[in-house]
Amino acid sequence: MVHRQRRSWTAEEDRLLRDAVDKEDPGNPNPSRWHAIAKHVPNRTNKDCRKRWVSNIASDVSKGGWSTEEDERLSVAIEKYGTRWSLVASVVQTRNSDQCAKRWRDTLNPAIDRTNWSAEAMLLNAVKQHGKLWTKIVKLYFPGRTGLSAKNRYNSITRSTETRG
Repeated sequence: MVHRQRRSWTAEEDRLLRDAVDKEDPGNPNPSRWHAIAKHVPNRTNKDCRKRWVSNIASDVSKGGWSTEEDERLSVAIEKYGTRWSLVASVVQTRNSDQCAKRWRDTLNPAIDRTNWSAEAMLLNAVKQHGKLWTKIVKLYFPGRTGLSAKNRYNSITRSTETRG
């Protein structure tokens, strides 16, 4: 696998990206359009262009807390498109594909285990054994939980231990 070095976007690359998006049918949610757009931005992949667009340039992307309406649109989009995040984001309209994926994985997915934590010692031992590899820890010890919930619980436990100790 070839790894490219990350580098900041230039103002010229942003201009080329804006022009390419305008040229390549901005209302089209089809993920393959990013391949066409990337051809107009030298040394950037379709994924680079899509991430730059949805995270930094598109003006209709909201930041901060999610509204009830956005959560409802996300759930409807997941039912229709599954985890095809570009299509899901086109239904949600106010969030990009990365925001939609994170919101679903960490908050809305009904498969998330929301029962009270009773295995604090197991979590502390898992971190001692594996380090702060949250995805690995939840896969091995807490199926149904998210890495984010394990990290947050660990931080909560260690904070309260430090305060008491």
